[in-house]
Amino acid sequence: MRNLILVAFGGVFAVACGVRPEPREAAVIPQPRAFVEGGDFVRIGPEDLRTAVDTAVVSDPEGYRLTVGPDGAEVVGGGEAGVFYGLQTLEQLKDSAGWVPTGVVNDAPRFRWRGMHLDVSRHFFPKEFIKKYLDILAYHRMNVFHWHLTDGIGWRLESDRYPLLTQRAAWRRVKDPKAPWIGLELSDESRRDSADTYGGYYTKEDVREIVAYARERHITVIPEIEMPGHSEAATFAYPEYACPTAQPGSGVYCPGNDSTFVFLQQLIDEVIDLFPESPYIHIGGDEVGKEQWSACPRCQARKRAEGLKDEHELQSYFVRRMEQYINSKGKAMIGYDEILEGGLAPNATVMSWTGFEGGVRAANAGHDAVMVPLDYVYFDHYQGQNPCEPQAWGGYNGLPRVYSFDPVRPEVDSSKRHHILGGQANIWTESIRTPDHVEYMLLPRLAALSEALWTDTTAKDWERFERKLDRQLDRYAARGWRYAESGLTPFIADQHFNDSGALVVRLGAELTGYPVRYTLDGSLPTEGAALYADSIVIREPATLTAQAFRNGRPAGCVLQVPHLLNRATRAKVSYATPYNAAYTGGGDTALVDNRYAFKRGDDRAWQGFERTDMELTLDLGEEQPVAGVWIQFLQHLASTSVMLPTGLTVWTSTDGNRFTIAAERSVADDSDSEVMIRPFDLRFKAPVSARYIRIRATNRGVLPAGHPRAGSPAWIFTDEVVVY
Repeated sequence: MRNLILVAFGGVFAVACGVRPEPREAAVIPQPRAFVEGGDFVRIGPEDLRTAVDTAVVSDPEGYRLTVGPDGAEVVGGGEAGVFYGLQTLEQLKDSAGWVPTGVVNDAPRFRWRGMHLDVSRHFFPKEFIKKYLDILAYHRMNVFHWHLTDGIGWRLESDRYPLLTQRAAWRRVKDPKAPWIGLELSDESRRDSADTYGGYYTKEDVREIVAYARERHITVIPEIEMPGHSEAATFAYPEYACPTAQPGSGVYCPGNDSTFVFLQQLIDEVIDLFPESPYIHIGGDEVGKEQWSACPRCQARKRAEGLKDEHELQSYFVRRMEQYINSKGKAMIGYDEILEGGLAPNATVMSWTGFEGGVRAANAGHDAVMVPLDYVYFDHYQGQNPCEPQAWGGYNGLPRVYSFDPVRPEVDSSKRHHILGGQANIWTESIRTPDHVEYMLLPRLAALSEALWTDTTAKDWERFERKLDRQLDRYAARGWRYAESGLTPFIADQHFNDSGALVVRLGAELTGYPVRYTLDGSLPTEGAALYADSIVIREPATLTAQAFRNGRPAGCVLQVPHLLNRATRAKVSYATPYNAAYTGGGDTALVDNRYAFKRGDDRAWQGFERTDMELTLDLGEEQPVAGVWIQFLQHLASTSVMLPTGLTVWTSTDGNRFTIAAERSVADDSDSEVMIRPFDLRFKAPVSARYIRIRATNRGVLPAGHPRAGSPAWIFTDEVVVY
């Protein structure tokens, strides 16, 4: 049956005067399954467009056929979603003057789950931004919005039955925003929609409005209500549902208490009412602190009554019991791969985040799975290798890494591959406080993800994607969407010393085709600066500064590498205290190799010292005038045990036996919880003649009170040592 649907889509079809364009490669993202070009151009206005749903022509409800010819354009979809996606392809094919290349596009997605997650529990984002987020997802043909509504300290969903979840358990920081979470302030108004993103929640009317907005864009909203862990807000507001032996706000529900399940089932009823079209309820299920259950008499009684051998099986009991209830309401349960522990609930879908293995196990056992491996598609990870990148969490997932993501692993039996529903990317917001920061972390990586999930593997081509992305960035700018230019930023891809002792540096960038210019005097490169070719040879002390250019203007971040070929470069280093075998930085030459660590704790250039001081001696090879020492350290209070040293001392010697103190400094505590690289410039009162330099950084030994890991061993992370 042919059902005509007239669609107005964002004013796409306005026509302007212009010269017929020269042929160029179509820049459609994600790449269509098949595009046969006609070799000509036509102008398309609203009167030239025909749309229809016709399942006889297109069988996939999200598929479409777009035909552009002298008589105009026709979009035929297998469903309304297919028409919607076909119109987006037409928009991307059209230039600013309204010209569209003729031809036929036949297209359909590879996966039916093309998702994007947003954590609003750590930091709250207002309703209007959620709508903007959905617009960005729809533009990239994402069809699932995984809305992480509750976790840890934040409960963002209004509840009629349990109002204290938003009134009492909206935890606040005390007056000092850098202070630890010690003040659980009671408030009747919760400062909803406040600029302070630690407060805030969505009313039921907000949720219904957002769900309807998503529906218009063919996006299904999947709500996540965390259980049995990550529930500090709920267990503070209603401590009777935590273990009686646990502290208030412990964050873990008590499976030994039947009232816990009543509480959660009633909450699920409210959630289902708000998300009637979602086939799933996401329960999280990850990172549960089971030691609380080991100490709880009710949990131990439950284990005995149910014949459970350990706390893993107790978690499985919890998950199965909640699944039975969710299934009874006509919904399916989905959770992270930890729900596999102790045995998977009968009908559960697994969202595999720790890697691919959980999803592989689930699929091979006949369960549906969605792949979300953190090393590929966690968008809270860094997307660039430059210190200018804003605060992020974890490792490095750049554009090529995201583009290479394939949810179907060879370990999945060929007869079970239909259980891999697709994939998604996650944005956790521990370090992301503003909508602009969310957009920066999302774009343009979402373009790479969209092609990874929509486009058949036979049609994917990284070099073509690079070329298309250049025009995609202009589209983002035209829509007022903030995006990262991290992929254009140059980084040091390789460096080594040649036979004459010169330092040879090779630059790289994720996105090629953009000119890079550089200086060696520390000044910012202009279009008149030296053009990088294949390497830079540095024969004397220098500060390398490099910048990419796009359309004649600086793009991305500036790369600056200071103090190259300083007096310490390639000096012999001996250690009085050994560095930790897990954080070698590259060995005994790590601190004098002119390689600088990035502000990620997992950067292999950092050299680590656990509980002990860092003490080392440099042999400069010959006696020479020395004016001071420069050295840098990492600190990240929020998520690591790495802290600044408490003091620094520098000695000099001419013979390696008798040392004299040349500089010393105490280091004040810095309570900033965000990651930082702190350089210290220890200039001597006057230059001295020396061959040997001894440096000690004093470790505080154990982490102080107030630190999330108070009492644990403290670490020092250091990188390059420079001698003036």
